[in-house]
Formats: sequence, structure tokens, C-alpha cells
Amino acid sequence: MAAPTVKISDIGVIKPLTQVLLKDTNPQQGFLQGIRNSAGELVIYGCARHEAKKDWKSDASQLHQTITTGINICGIWYTHQAPASVDSIKQCCQPILSDIPEITSRSSQVVVCHIKEGTKSPEDDCWYMYDTQTHTAEPCPMALDITAGRELQEEYVTLRIQTNITLEFSYANDNDLQRAVAHHFNIINNKVQSPATIYKIQKTKILIGQQGDDVICMGPLNKDNAVSDIFKYMEEEEDNAGWGGGGGGKKTGKKAKKAKEVLEVGVLARLSEGLGTIEEDKQIGCVPVIHYETFEDDWQHASLYLPLSVPVIVPSTSHLSELHMLCTEGIQRQLRAMETCLINHSIKSGSVCVPKPHHFQPGYLHHFLTLLYPVGIPDQQLEDFRRQVHEQFLLPLDRPLFRRTNAYMFPSDRKGDVYLTNTHVGLAPSGVEGGTPSIVQGTYAYHHYMQDHFDDNKWGCAYRSLQTLFSWFRHQGYMDHSIPTHREIQQALVDVQDKPANFVGSRQWIGSIEVSTVLNQLLGVTSKIMFVSSGAEMASKGRELAVHFQTQGTPVMIGGGVLAHTILGVDWSDKSGDIKFLILDPHYTGGEDLKVIQDKGWCGWKGLDFWDQTAYYNLCLPQRPIEI
Repeated sequence: MAAPTVKISDIGVIKPLTQVLLKDTNPQQGFLQGIRNSAGELVIYGCARHEAKKDWKSDASQLHQTITTGINICGIWYTHQAPASVDSIKQCCQPILSDIPEITSRSSQVVVCHIKEGTKSPEDDCWYMYDTQTHTAEPCPMALDITAGRELQEEYVTLRIQTNITLEFSYANDNDLQRAVAHHFNIINNKVQSPATIYKIQKTKILIGQQGDDVICMGPLNKDNAVSDIFKYMEEEEDNAGWGGGGGGKKTGKKAKKAKEVLEVGVLARLSEGLGTIEEDKQIGCVPVIHYETFEDDWQHASLYLPLSVPVIVPSTSHLSELHMLCTEGIQRQLRAMETCLINHSIKSGSVCVPKPHHFQPGYLHHFLTLLYPVGIPDQQLEDFRRQVHEQFLLPLDRPLFRRTNAYMFPSDRKGDVYLTNTHVGLAPSGVEGGTPSIVQGTYAYHHYMQDHFDDNKWGCAYRSLQTLFSWFRHQGYMDHSIPTHREIQQALVDVQDKPANFVGSRQWIGSIEVSTVLNQLLGVTSKIMFVSSGAEMASKGRELAVHFQTQGTPVMIGGGVLAHTILGVDWSDKSGDIKFLILDPHYTGGEDLKVIQDKGWCGWKGLDFWDQTAYYNLCLPQRPIEI
């Protein structure tokens, strides 16, 4: 029987592998990560590098602890001097796959990408399906999927499990520390697997647990319901301040929820069921027990509060019984990662550390990566570790992607955030025929008139554009201090003797030159200045602006006449010269309503007639620092 077609993500697999093949001619090898969609098709969403000095088994285990639960290692890729054939694939795969349970325990069918050395990109004939039981291989039809990332959002449900675990142990030296930590994590793992653990879907009355070997659901659904059915029973809390009678507090009611939203999951412990034998459970339930231990004076005692945060992705058509298995697997993966982080960093630093999970979703990946950083250890001391993650996932080494400030913020964590981010997402195409959109890379916040309870109407547009530029550097991890206020911006210009002392506290305008000066003064960021003699000349800057967004990816501040704006991208046709500009307008004075902002054009595509045809313009193009 012919091998089934496998869908391959262009941005998550083909492009990064192509970059590796172009940059490094040495032998390369690694993993392929994917998931089956609702139609049962295998979709390869990502790839990772395997270091030759590591063994495949431990490398696969570590990778599984990093990628989102639900995404699994489903294949390998490598370069080889021989062209792809059944014999060469068998020769390469058999010794590798014989010792990787993370792959072979799920399926005997493994996707293999066999790339002949000297090839510049994975070709259609590189893909094979290898059977680990019969040790046979056959060509695997490959369908390039440029919409794979969108499919992950539309056909799958993302959940986040959150709970806290108390860990207490005593130790005298490093060996005792490792034994004690391993012992107590083993106890926690056993509890997670036991029937005592129940998963609560937040904002619903749905509980998912285990009785013997069977999964049970409590509430309006049963174990055979689809995961997407959960959204029918979501309850939304609405603020009720007590106006019009009825008292204050929260009002709870059902509200239609979209399947794209992240489901929050809590963890409960069923107290009516013990974890040991029946006789032990009877003793625990009936007899009070005081546990008392004595230790030598040189022993140390540690009591830690470990925050678990586990993302899980599952096809929306999957049964709730499968969800229970994935939640348990996800917690166990993170517990193993926590154990490793705690032991390694505690031994290095000489004191017990608390590992904290951070989730990242760089634009180059379709799924989350979860990294554990020890609390109290600054990002500067973790640079070598972050570099290894960049290299493992074939990510660029010229920009920070895994600093704490790069961490993904889930919707439920944004309630206190007053600024909208990435307001261009969801806009219709610009309409430039044959154009190539080049858009800001990463995340920025929309800063505009009248925010922060500060009236800067009719004079503060350039300050607000500068704040948007600052927010981009903050969200990308280049800085961790707050966005500067108007007064702090003015003080920075006084400090470099660009303005007199009485400039601080004034309502005087600033322009592109001042914006570049402040970026350099407060962030150490250099900028290119582009001069345009008139708005009509902006048509000739399409190529230069496109290259900027493709290489630097930073938002651009433009000032001309008495107005300042932020350019978030261009859609430019090199054949016709047609161009449109993606503009973020700081002159908006309303509330943080994305629909109004997009519908009224405060963020949107603008043609050449947007610019004053007779005014000259200066553009500030911040340059991305090369660092990780």
C-alpha cells in the first residue's frame, strides 16, 4: 500500500532546512515535529537540530519537554552523501530509530527526510515513510502547506494547565540534593497519574478524571464528546457594579465562545481516594499520623512553591478521553524539565532555585516552546542556554527570541494591559496588484493621543510614535524597563544637550532626528535617517522600505509638516511600482477599541495620496541590535 501524503509546513520546515543547507555544508541531522489533523493527516509543523555529540534518546526526551504537548516527534531529517533510496534510508535510520521511544512508541511509521549532500533545499523526492518494525521504506508524497500555521489556529484547540506544587526536602550535599529531588518528583508524578487527579475546565462545570483504567467526565459532557463541545458550556463572568439594583460583584452567564480562545485548565485532588494500596488508604483515611525526622546540623531544608504552566494542543474533534491523557502527559513532561532545571542550577549556584516556565512563540514557529528559567538568575547569565535553543530550532542568532520579556502573554494574563498590541493583525489585504507585503516583525503596542491620563492632543504625536518604537524593543526583549513618558523623552534630549533645560515639561514638538537621538540615548539603538523632499517622492522609497522591514523588522517613525506617523509595513510591486503603506496613526484620541481603530482607518493601508505632496519628510529607521 502506498505511503499516505504528508503535509509539510513551508515556514516551519522547508525554509529553516533550506537556510541550514545554504549556510553549512557539514553533515546535519535532526527531528521533525508534527500532529495529525482532524482528517487524520500527518502535518509536519517544525524541525529541530540534533547535535552529533549527544545521543538521540536524551536529545529526543529533552525536545519533548520543550515543545507543546500534543505536538510530537514524528520523524527525522539528515544529510547524506548517497541519494535517497530504500537501502540508504534503511542504513541510516535503523541505528537511529532503534533507541528513540519518543518516536517509535507512538507509531511504527516514521517520516524521513533524506537530503543528499550538496542539495540546496529539501526536494519532493527527499521524503520517505519508514517502518520501524519491518525496516522498510517507501517514497512518501509530500504536500507543501503554506497555511499550516493558520490550520493550527482553526482546527485545533489550545489549552493551558495551571497549578502550583509544594516541594519539600532535606539534603546535606549535592548527591543528597539529586536523590531527594528525584524521589519527591517521582512521588508527584505518581500522584498525577493516579485517579486522585482531576482536571477542571475553567469557566465551565466540566471535570475530567479517571476511575480505574477508564476516563470519566462530570458535568454536561461525557468522555466521547468532542473537545470543541466544551465551548458550548463556557460561562463568562461580567462585572456588575450594582447599578440598577441586584447588588454588586460578579454576574455569571453563558456567552458564546470562539474555538480559537485558549481554554484554561485547573488541577484538583480528589481526597476521597488515596494513592497507595487499599489497606494503606484505610490507614491514611482513619488514623492521624505525625511524621517526624531528625537531621544533622549541617543538613539543609528546602520548601519550594513550583508554578506549573503547561500548554496543550489537540484537534477540536478529539474526544475528551484523549484530552485527559494529554493533560497528564503534559504535566509529566514539565515535571521532568523542572527536575532537571532545579538540580542543574541549584548545583551551579550553590542554593536551591525555583524553576519557572515561560512560553515562547517566535514568528518562525507555529507552536509554543516552553523553557524553564530559575527565578532570580538574570537573562544575561542564561545567554549560553538561549543560544543553544536558537541553534536547536534553527532560529536566527542575531535577535533575542527567548528572553523573559519575549514570553507569550495568554489572553487571560492581559487583563491589566491597557495597550493594544499588533493592531494591524486582521486587516484586509492592501489591494496592490502583484505586490509583496513587507511587515513589521514581532510585537508592538499602539501608543496614541490622550493615553496614560495625559493630554498631548495636537502636539504629542511624535512622542507617541516614539513610544510605539520603544514598545517594539521591549516586546522583542531588548529592554525590560518601562516605556518613557513625554517628560523622560524631553529629559533625555536635554541630557545630550540637544535641547535647553526649559524644554522639559513643555509642549514643544519633536521630529525624526530627536526620535533617533532618544533611541540612542536610552537604548543604545542606532537609526538610519531617510530624507524625502516631498510626499510625492515616497513612491520611490518602496524598495528601501521593503528591505528594511525584511531585514530589520522595526517600525518606522515618519515626520513631515506638523504631523508624525508610524509606518508598520509596505506592500510594493517591483514591476509596476505601485505601493501602499501600513500606517499606525498616533492622532487617535478614543478608547482601546480595535474594531473602531481598524474600521476608521487609524491603523490601515494608505496610498500615496495620504502624504502631503508638497511637504518634506524625515524617516527614522531603527536598526535592530545583533544580540540574543
